[in-house]
Amino acid sequence: MPSYHATITGPDQAAMAALVNKYKVTVARHTVQKVAGGFRVDAHASGTQLRSLEKAGYTVERLEDADKTGKARQKEARKLTAQAVAPEALKVAQSTGYLNIDEVEAALAAAALAPNKAFTKLISLPNKTWEQRTCHALKLAKGSGGTRAGIYLLGGVHAREWGSPDILIHFVQLVCDAYRTNTGITIATKKFTAAQIQSIVETKDIYIFPQANPDGRHYSMTTEPMWRKNRRPAPAGHTQTQCVGVDINRNYDFLWDFPTYFDPASPITNSVDPCDHDVYIGPSATSEPETKNAVWMFDKFPNIRYFVDLHSYSEDILYNWGDDENQTTSPSMNFQNASFNGKRGIANDKAYREYLASADRTIAVGLANKMRDAIKAVRGRVYKTEQAMSLYPTAGTSDDYAFSRHIVNPKKAKVYSYTVEWGSPSNPTPFHPAYPEMKQIIDEVTSGLLAFCIAAS
Repeated sequence: MPSYHATITGPDQAAMAALVNKYKVTVARHTVQKVAGGFRVDAHASGTQLRSLEKAGYTVERLEDADKTGKARQKEARKLTAQAVAPEALKVAQSTGYLNIDEVEAALAAAALAPNKAFTKLISLPNKTWEQRTCHALKLAKGSGGTRAGIYLLGGVHAREWGSPDILIHFVQLVCDAYRTNTGITIATKKFTAAQIQSIVETKDIYIFPQANPDGRHYSMTTEPMWRKNRRPAPAGHTQTQCVGVDINRNYDFLWDFPTYFDPASPITNSVDPCDHDVYIGPSATSEPETKNAVWMFDKFPNIRYFVDLHSYSEDILYNWGDDENQTTSPSMNFQNASFNGKRGIANDKAYREYLASADRTIAVGLANKMRDAIKAVRGRVYKTEQAMSLYPTAGTSDDYAFSRHIVNPKKAKVYSYTVEWGSPSNPTPFHPAYPEMKQIIDEVTSGLLAFCIAAS
């Protein structure tokens, strides 16, 4: 069934929320705009869904057949090969197409070899994927010490968001080359000095996990472009292709059992249906090997204090929380308080809002703005800094899980956590835009990540 990239306009916010909880449309939630005649949002939906919306009074503009255009984009991606690829051929700066899943792993391994061995270390993740792939991360650091802050950069969680691994490999390659040669990094008009790069590597521990979901990414790049989940086998008795997989970014142990925690009227997109094409939460919290690997990094490296998870699309830098709107006055109104079960997830109400200390909000927004400004310096794109909760709430996501760890267990570190949604809704195939546009996105997000690593302390 074709999936269309479209804009959808409705008369009010309630109509836009109904897109999610009534019509089950995949909405880029941070793209809602006030326009003449109501509110407009960027979305992906089937032809049947769009026709139903038109009959219900929504205004629909079909921008493209996302599956058809995505098939064309697949031809532009680099193909798997049984032959080893030379390290220089893995340089993202010189690439003309998305790295394939083997090239991401090869590029990460190459970064851990001479001449970078003195300040890099390849990390094997303990849980093989459903298709028996081993994932790797990279530690980028010279020296050690108990006071060093750890910064954890994650990518490749959602299969169809092809650019996140390329961004993180490019980040690794730029930092390694600049540190080794004691030079700065210039990205368009944004300049990072040699001293700043030296400071990142010598005073902080940077952990890069660029490709969390290689099975899903490979399937999206070769078979179904709009695939989002991992490749967990379908439950017994289910033969439909959409019954495969779990949404990794709904599988973390934060309000995972959403029917218990959220208001039944909440427009949350999570699904307990294994055959939901996009947002099945899995059979239990942290059930998936990909989720286990992402969590293992926090447990293995307890000095991690900052976390950025790269996704697409909508040009946003999101901070906690995603389950409801924030408030700073009532600490008892929080995700652990069972007396609020069944009340979460409704915007603009008084029944529930998630507690975030004002000091934490100040820090979170300040660091987000550092990323925003460095991104803007590259080609003028303005990523919006905002709380993750927007048109609809979320549960089981990486950023809320990361920040919640120290609240659930005070012995664990406080982790300021973010989701960066790269890429514009105006791009054709915005989850995986044409590579010339992706190269510019790679530059601007890399600039933001460098500024973040400098500012985090």
